Amino acid sequence: MKFLFLLLLPSLVHAVIPSKDEQFLDSLSMVISNATRADVKPGMVVASPSKEAPNYYYDWVRDTALTMRSLIDYYQLSNDQKIKNMIFTWIDAEAYRQNLPTYSGLGEPKYNIDGSGFTGPWGRPQNDGPALRAIAMIKFARIMFSEGNQDYVLKKLYHGVLPADSVIKKDLEYVAHHWEEHSFDLWEEEKGMHFYTLLSQHVALQEGAKLADELKDSNAADFYRQESERIALKLKAEFTDERVGILVTSQKSAPLGYKNSGIDVAPLLALLHASPYQKLFSLKDSYILKYVDVLTNTFTGIYPVNKKYVDLGVGIGRYPEDRYDGYQTSALGNPWFLSTLALGEYFCLLKDELAKNGELTKVLAKDLSELTEKQFKRALFHSDRKGHISEQFNHETGIMQGAVDLTWSHNSFMTAMMRCHLIK
Repeated sequence: MKFLFLLLLPSLVHAVIPSKDEQFLDSLSMVISNATRADVKPGMVVASPSKEAPNYYYDWVRDTALTMRSLIDYYQLSNDQKIKNMIFTWIDAEAYRQNLPTYSGLGEPKYNIDGSGFTGPWGRPQNDGPALRAIAMIKFARIMFSEGNQDYVLKKLYHGVLPADSVIKKDLEYVAHHWEEHSFDLWEEEKGMHFYTLLSQHVALQEGAKLADELKDSNAADFYRQESERIALKLKAEFTDERVGILVTSQKSAPLGYKNSGIDVAPLLALLHASPYQKLFSLKDSYILKYVDVLTNTFTGIYPVNKKYVDLGVGIGRYPEDRYDGYQTSALGNPWFLSTLALGEYFCLLKDELAKNGELTKVLAKDLSELTEKQFKRALFHSDRKGHISEQFNHETGIMQGAVDLTWSHNSFMTAMMRCHLIK
């Protein structure tokens, strides 16, 4: 029996847990690998190398935007010219696929690896993708300005004409004109109005208005700012809640019949992915604190793995009713690496916000630092300890499962590391 136990738990018994710095380099390497695979159209990023059980060998607009934003952050930190060239290639690929005929236009969620639109049944549209892509490219545009390369911005990124013929402008026009429409959430399961999508759209239009102003596209700037403010009013009016703090979805038009707790990690991801631009919700806002408390307590209670290894942080899943275990949709869901890391990133960003406002005591600083490190430790503990991170880890055994080397898992580790330890 002891021998069988060792076979079942190889990653939790034999290997040495990597340091955060070691995993950062491994995650960077895996992100680069998934963004430069030989059989994939240049500029596209596979969500995972996994081609079966599950098949994630596609490019999702959302995942790729988040991945490239992490590489943009890394380029700003490192000035690595290889990364810069990857960003240029990605921008060209996005400009190409923005013009492809697809079932839902710029709201199309995923693409085949040859660059063509996916034509099978799927949850369409997913309107967070264009917003996230715009946020990432606007940041890169500002880096190009700082390097004296305004010509690139004007030729490739933002050209103030209509109909739009540049990538950022096209995305901003789409967001501004379509944000009131129902779309599918980031888990691709429910249709309605989502906190995650709306906050991403709010920030994209807010930052887009600033860029348009800088480039003398004043009418567009006014329009984007107006729509951004309208989204802000909706978020404040419809998504704060006394019971769970922040609601995940309102006005459901295609609900999951079994998802009714109102608890979901998506709002936490929204706050992180909109950082540092969104000022609508302070991380110490009472609704946000309530939400994080409910989220943490809920997952602490439902996953047996969270009652083990008490020196580690909390494994966080997507939502408590989740039935997707990485392979099928008829079992209890699991903690996800990206969700677990998100909680740690929140704690370190909260610490930074409190410090900037002069509200950080030594005791609170120590507590938040410890909470952050525990989340890193939880993620590292359940990795294979050789640099690989999958989508999920089992809620009982802690063994990784689901898509192998999920790009989103790796870029989440990178982003958390850069924000918590490398970029201050």
